[in-house]
Amino acid sequence: MDFQVAGDTLDEAERSRIAVELGLPLARPGATIPDAARVRVTAEGAAVELVTALRGNSAAIVEQGPPGTLPVGALRAALDGGRLLISMTTRLAWTLDTAAQICEGLLARGMLPAALRHDVELSLHEAIINAVLHGNLAMGGSLVDDPRQFDAFCQRLTATLADPERAARRIDVFVWLADGLLHISISDQGAGYDPAAIRPPVNVEAKSGRGLEIMRVMSSGLTVTDGGRTATLVFAI
Repeated sequence: MDFQVAGDTLDEAERSRIAVELGLPLARPGATIPDAARVRVTAEGAAVELVTALRGNSAAIVEQGPPGTLPVGALRAALDGGRLLISMTTRLAWTLDTAAQICEGLLARGMLPAALRHDVELSLHEAIINAVLHGNLAMGGSLVDDPRQFDAFCQRLTATLADPERAARRIDVFVWLADGLLHISISDQGAGYDPAAIRPPVNVEAKSGRGLEIMRVMSSGLTVTDGGRTATLVFAI
């Protein structure tokens, strides 16, 4: 399939810049091409536009980013492998209800059985929190359980998101169906970690620090690769 870049809300110069950076031809206004051949580029921070694109059938959805930050390699791997790619900046991934919106999109695309919605959304939510906080923002620790520390945590989070370089780092979500399984892979651009060094929380009732354990329990399988930067969830459908 001949894929083309589409970004109707971006000006012509920016559409052209993005098409060149992604190495794909630009869809001309008014051109009739299948939605499945479109790489939909949404304006930076445009949550409504991205949510609408999720419910369509485009081959990939990429949030606009500064020059040199677009997911060129991830996009090529997704298109070559027949996988859906959803790529967004750290700031939007954190402020959008990302896991819920992706699940709504997968339901609309017929990729997610309704009966699996709860397990997939909860697992994806935990994976995205890990990718944002521990990966791209390198904040360390976990969401605090002590209310007395919560305000300080939120202030530190706000300050970290104000760093343009960290906020522009990307979260890439790949989705594909194969062999009766739904695969969802979440990648960040952080420093990574050693999965073997992570131990289950001592307090099983803790509100934080249980992300990996939740993902293992709710999914049919979890693998962590790329030095801790990619978590792949598998669900039997």
